[in-house]
Amino acid sequence: MRKLLPLLALVLALTLVSGAMAATLPEVNDFLNNSAKLGPNSKANPVAVIPFHHIDGPQEEDLFYAFVNFKYQARGYIKYQVSYVSCTCRSADVNYWSTMYVDLTLPESGLLDDAEIRTLSYEKDGTGKYQAGFWGDSNPVPTGGQTYEMIRDQYLPYYVGKTYGELKTLSTIADIKAEDYAAGEGRADLTLDTWTGATVSVNNVLRVLQAIFEYHGTDAHFANDPSLVKTEAPKEEAAKETEKEAPAVVVAAGELAPLPAPVDETKTFLKNKDDKEEVPCTPGDFGPTCSAITAENLKSYLNRPDVYYIDLRDHNDYMKKHLRNFEVIPFFGLIFNANAHTDATLPQLYGGTTKEPVPVYEESDSILETLFPKDKTLFIMCQAGGRVGMLMDILAARGWDMSKVYNIGGMAQFSGPEYRDLIVDTPEMILTPVYSMEGLTRIAP
Repeated sequence: MRKLLPLLALVLALTLVSGAMAATLPEVNDFLNNSAKLGPNSKANPVAVIPFHHIDGPQEEDLFYAFVNFKYQARGYIKYQVSYVSCTCRSADVNYWSTMYVDLTLPESGLLDDAEIRTLSYEKDGTGKYQAGFWGDSNPVPTGGQTYEMIRDQYLPYYVGKTYGELKTLSTIADIKAEDYAAGEGRADLTLDTWTGATVSVNNVLRVLQAIFEYHGTDAHFANDPSLVKTEAPKEEAAKETEKEAPAVVVAAGELAPLPAPVDETKTFLKNKDDKEEVPCTPGDFGPTCSAITAENLKSYLNRPDVYYIDLRDHNDYMKKHLRNFEVIPFFGLIFNANAHTDATLPQLYGGTTKEPVPVYEESDSILETLFPKDKTLFIMCQAGGRVGMLMDILAARGWDMSKVYNIGGMAQFSGPEYRDLIVDTPEMILTPVYSMEGLTRIAP
């Protein structure tokens, strides 16, 4: 919840610096997702400010804003976390924000009206493993005595399985048909009259669901839905998109685009976390910030016969979500552990530090070369690029030509719609990996 304050501050700041004209919501959302490590191809999921029509007890309506804190593309649906103010009858000191977690499907039809609610929760997410929601409203509701537990068990399940086409015409719960509300296993005795004293709470659940559906409709999956109004992008934005989509280098048919040097020396970064000013990237800076290959241009360099594509995450993370045709080589499972050279129970090839790695076996370097061939160009990724940087330190220390090794970042950055067809995110099995080295000559104590 505390993270909402910076979002509000950013919105206010953007409005102030815009002079006489206030920023539009698309401009605000573009700013939020491009001024920091947020949004597509970054280290965090996209965020957004979205409008919704709040309704109070006397049925008076006000324009409010909700905050989409999280948007994540899964197989066939998108996960959302959205925070909003529901109750306005309390004093400001206890007017807490609620956070809704919702999964909305991506129907094969490509029509927003066919999208349905897969999960709706103010507690755990759809997996049941993560606390993704928060009920910030009164419990119990002051005027009717309804509790959050009643809302959770009797009211929220009504929406699961409902489509936007079914919900978009409803204004309040008074528009819900009683027989529809009571339909379903165990719901025969439930009545909408239960919520007459909790209308602010339950009506704004409906209003926020409608708002998040509308935001859902801006996803690229619905680009061909004729019912959705398409706004023409500003010329500058259109130019940016054209520039992004243009190939990195124009080459003759059948030829491979020349590879840039692994480090883009036109970029700058904070070399140390306490530094005040950024410095130019140099060939020895192996972090993803300085990389010449990023989520913005990786597609231009995929499926090349002259490149090895490697993922350094462990097998379980790889199985949950990975880019097609990347080979998994677990960095912490097989390559490095700081204590591996002093603890015989650890199987990794190197201990010590990544800049001064200590071989654990006589065969460590030969195995490392088998996994990461010296005569090949290597595109290496992990979750955010940190493990790749550590591996590159090891490779440099053990004599690799670093002009052929690329840190392409991590799975967290490949969240844009252009990568959806390249991502596998349906686990086909559950693994319990056990990493070991056998038949090798240990040279460390």
